[in-house]
Amino acid sequence: MAMAHQRIVVLGAGFAGLCSTLGAYRQLDALGIGPDQVQVSLVNRARFHAIRVRDYESDLGPLRVPLDDLLTPRGWS
Repeated sequence: MAMAHQRIVVLGAGFAGLCSTLGAYRQLDALGIGPDQVQVSLVNRARFHAIRVRDYESDLGPLRVPLDDLLTPRGWS
């Protein structure tokens, strides 16, 4: 009997959300569970992770890390 398709949804790409998403992928990979069995989704209003501890700076561009740069190289999205 096939395992039902499950979903993990992480809301927010702050430090906790990003670490939770990457940790879920790592753990699923270690258990041999592929995306055909469990889908992990990271939901964020922007397509980047912002290092918010330095919001006082006028140009935050260098402090924004595109989520695709963090997730896609590992085959995740």
